[in-house]
Amino acid sequence: MKSVVKIRLEVTEAQAAILDSQSKIANWLYNKLLETANDLRQQYRAAPDQEGRDQIGLILYTERGLRNLIPGLKREHPFLKVVYSSVLKNAALRLSKAIRDYQDGKHGRRANQVNWPTFRAWKRSWFSLQYDEPHKGYRLAGRTLTLVLGQDVTGKQLTIELQLAEALPHWVNSDHIRQCRIVKEGHRYSVVFTVQRVLPNGKPLRPDNIVALDPNHKNCAYAVGSDGKATEIHNPYFLKILDKRIDQLKSKRDKCKKKSRRITRPDGSQFWLPSHRWMMLNACLQDLYRIRREQTKQFLYTVANRLYHDYDAVGIGDYVPHGGGLTRKMRRAMNNQSLNRRFKHVLAWVALRSGKSYLEWEETGSTRTCHECGYVVAGGIPPEIREWDCPRPDCTSHHLRDENAARNGLNRTLKALGLPCSGRREVSSRRAWRFNGLGLTSGVR
Repeated sequence: MKSVVKIRLEVTEAQAAILDSQSKIANWLYNKLLETANDLRQQYRAAPDQEGRDQIGLILYTERGLRNLIPGLKREHPFLKVVYSSVLKNAALRLSKAIRDYQDGKHGRRANQVNWPTFRAWKRSWFSLQYDEPHKGYRLAGRTLTLVLGQDVTGKQLTIELQLAEALPHWVNSDHIRQCRIVKEGHRYSVVFTVQRVLPNGKPLRPDNIVALDPNHKNCAYAVGSDGKATEIHNPYFLKILDKRIDQLKSKRDKCKKKSRRITRPDGSQFWLPSHRWMMLNACLQDLYRIRREQTKQFLYTVANRLYHDYDAVGIGDYVPHGGGLTRKMRRAMNNQSLNRRFKHVLAWVALRSGKSYLEWEETGSTRTCHECGYVVAGGIPPEIREWDCPRPDCTSHHLRDENAARNGLNRTLKALGLPCSGRREVSSRRAWRFNGLGLTSGVR
């Protein structure tokens, strides 16, 4: 069973400078290989025969083609030897995967198309240091993590010792660790361990407490657990406030476009230079986007950690909003403000990190199906109807729209986990979770 453990690192200024330099070199290698890939792409298109395209394709479109260029780059650029080989190798593999994903999307081998990879800006995104082989390049003794970096000009092996802010969980030991990755978020460094555990008799964990979530637009999600608790998870209050402020700044910024100036470069090419006011408003707008991303991330991780603290398995409906909406305001609420897709990614990550279960259940017909008798309302139920009674004469159960869908989802989740889903499960209590910026507040509905 695979899981992930993320622990903060206590890093001094000198250690931070070393880690940043390692990340910058890996980022430089990525951009250098991308520059080579762009040239090979042009040569591939201009190749006169199939034999020439095949030779270029072995480098450009295979998993290890770009990675095999690293030894030659090390001889040309000796500073690359300061970084451990596994980190450099993974920089090349990351680029190769992005190119192959582009090819798969272009030729219909994946659901969504992706763009050709672009150059990375290190200041915008810190390049993580990945050691992907078990116990190679790193060593963990207690709370001391030793990383192997590379070699100096004399050929001496370089190492660095980092301290973990907390010990590993009790269910993890050093023999379980399969790979190690150093990441940086803001000014905080963390280590991410991938853990492979062998359970007794090779059997998977059997979850005891399960919860099913019905994502929708009225709220973030409605959850019903096997413990009889129904929870309405409200959307964060700041989304509408930030979106209104973003709209105001975008309107002011766009009105400054007429004041742009056409500049001619020494080589004769031209470009439009925005006014100082446009650049000032654009900088404020980017700050707002960053604040919205960070606050949304904090909200989603807070909810996910709370769910996995209370439950062993989480199932969420597979619905994702695509367009729709009767008015412009409704379309924006359904698409821009919907946290559905990102919430699923966060739930899957937290499940992997905590060693618990995550799955998606098929949401088709969950709203119009009575969870008591299974009667399906023909034609569906209009969105404005929030409560309804089962029309079956021998049932006549009263349903809350979102709660009924979540209870159907709970049955489907239990069935997918191989657990008994028969029997009557009453909702014993109802509550609401609201995010106040620091955590979740719970109140009775």
